[in-house]
Amino acid sequence: MIVTVTPNPAYDATYEVPEVRLGEVQRVSTARLRPGGKGINVAAVLAQLGERVTATGFASPAFAEEVASCGVGTAFVTTLPHVRRTLVVAEPGRTTGLWEPGVPVTPGSAEALLRRVGDLLPTASCLVVSGSLPPGVDDTLPAELATSALAAGVPTVIDTSGPALLTAAGVPGVVLMPNDVELAELVGPCPHPTDTARRSAALVAAGARAVVATRGAEGLVVTDRSGSWHARPPYAVAGNATGAGDAAAAAVARGLAHGVAPAALAAEAVAASAAAVASPVAGAIDLELHRDLLPRVEVRTCTPGLSTGGS
Repeated sequence: MIVTVTPNPAYDATYEVPEVRLGEVQRVSTARLRPGGKGINVAAVLAQLGERVTATGFASPAFAEEVASCGVGTAFVTTLPHVRRTLVVAEPGRTTGLWEPGVPVTPGSAEALLRRVGDLLPTASCLVVSGSLPPGVDDTLPAELATSALAAGVPTVIDTSGPALLTAAGVPGVVLMPNDVELAELVGPCPHPTDTARRSAALVAAGARAVVATRGAEGLVVTDRSGSWHARPPYAVAGNATGAGDAAAAAVARGLAHGVAPAALAAEAVAASAAAVASPVAGAIDLELHRDLLPRVEVRTCTPGLSTGGS
């Protein structure tokens, strides 16, 4: 069972419009609303791919029920009075996102979440901690969750940002999933995939198990102690890129749970990410497109390995 943690859940609203005209009334052609947040999107994609998954994190009771109704196992800490909303405005060729900061958690909620995840670890094959933190939660929470999981022998993926990412990057054995902006905050700008590989290798040398650095339409770079691989889609996919990183995280978690080799894991993550762009909402992929893309993803070695040992 793969466990996902969403500290800052959201109702994801997606408005499709022909064109955004600032200062004018917008006529929405299609409107969608679904329970989300990055870890919940990861869980939904994993369920779509046939994996057993349990979503946890903070939630309101009503929100937890809605996630469960989507076919995802749930074990939330239901201490939130309500859940924030995020808005994606999608027009041909681009998307605009509006993120609310989140609902402050009540005292003791973080400790309750640590206990809840601890209860799930004995049956977990991978832990994924995704997204931002709500007000009132210390930046150390993702690192604490990772430390607990790794001590139990559970591979752990961290997909967060800012001080929380910086703190989690110091946990030995963690798998980090920064985008190009987040990686730059950790180690400096990486304009080319070879820069990404070199700087990711420094994080691996410092103790990370692996770094999966996403680069948008350029694909992603996977680095562990055995080497670095740049994977990219065979062609551009048009659509809504909002959930692409979450789909990539789902593929990475799935690969870690099943012991997939790094190069194959990179291909899986790119195929899932691109197939998510074709979906109108985050938390879903186009399965037919995923099957078409996977054998055609281009994977190339970026750098020689850091050592002769495995990852």
